[in-house]
Amino acid sequence: MKKIKLVGVTLALFCTLSMAACGSTQTGQENQSEPPAYSQGEMPGGNKDADAEKGKEELPGNLDDIEAEAILGGSVAEFQDGSFQVVPMEADAQTTKLAASGMESTLESITVSYGDDCTFHIANINSATGAVEFEAATSSDVKKSTSVYIYGETQDDGTIHAAKVLLPRYK
Repeated sequence: MKKIKLVGVTLALFCTLSMAACGSTQTGQENQSEPPAYSQGEMPGGNKDADAEKGKEELPGNLDDIEAEAILGGSVAEFQDGSFQVVPMEADAQTTKLAASGMESTLESITVSYGDDCTFHIANINSATGAVEFEAATSSDVKKSTSVYIYGETQDDGTIHAAKVLLPRYK
């Protein structure tokens, strides 16, 4: 009876370890076959976004560029047509702090306005490499608790008029 239990436990342990090893091997293979990142307004399939026609606006090539070039990064607290409130993220060399989901309205926020000339893009970011792929978006993709990076000009009253809004999505 003891031998049967010992064999059963050993077999279960072996199966568990072999499944764990197979799972990590597949993850490693997926990271190696990532498609190339598209930047500078180029979209998958060779299409150019609307900004390419209006002065060939360049989009950041990686996560570091997105964070460095943005005038504001944070989480959307409130959204109305033509403007939204953003709770700024706090970042240092090692960490980034965002508002907890659902708590945005209780924190200090900055008003961001946008016009018809503002462009919206979803930035699909590879968490491992920081490479970015862009796809077209609209203002309707911005919702409460959405993470955003804002590019534009700060007005005298402290509000920001956005020229471009990136919505980061991490893979």
